[in-house]
Amino acid sequence: MKKLISTLALASVSTLFAATAFADVTAVATAKWDASATKDTKSALVVTPMKSLVFQYAEGVKAFNTQVGAFDVTIAGQSGATDFTLTSKLMGNTLTRSGGDASTLDVGVSWNGQALSKTTPITLIDTANSVSAGLDNLALASAYAGTGRSSAQGSFLFNIASAKDQSGAAVSDFSTLADGRWDGEVAVQFTAVWKK
Repeated sequence: MKKLISTLALASVSTLFAATAFADVTAVATAKWDASATKDTKSALVVTPMKSLVFQYAEGVKAFNTQVGAFDVTIAGQSGATDFTLTSKLMGNTLTRSGGDASTLDVGVSWNGQALSKTTPITLIDTANSVSAGLDNLALASAYAGTGRSSAQGSFLFNIASAKDQSGAAVSDFSTLADGRWDGEVAVQFTAVWKK
């Protein structure tokens, strides 16, 4: 009887082991994306980025790629305006690492070869001085001094301009940064002024 119980127990354990060894494997993962949707057709000035920025490190040249970031600018005409200016300046441009590494990357932004800064706005349109490179539609009197809405598309050139390592020291060679991912946002402020 003892031998029969031992044999049954051994057979049960073997069957359990076999069932466990050959069980189906199921894995589940959830991916999440930040998402938002905005519609604004009433504000006097609306600027819409047309795509996200993705920088990849190219090992052969020891640098990150550059990106052309298109944007759409729409203005509401202000009847009676005699001049119009549109300026922009950098508000934020730092990408940070997650996972314990405190290194950062700073994104450079330029308009027609002129770098944006956080202190001094650059001029995109100034009708009094015939400046409108790239946004000519908005520099027309029928646009800025009219009664409707007008749009134009332009683009900034974005690049990884500088970096700091996890101690906060400036890095001159991007190849010395640890592998990983940096995230953040690049914010550019636009200011439109209609003069009457």
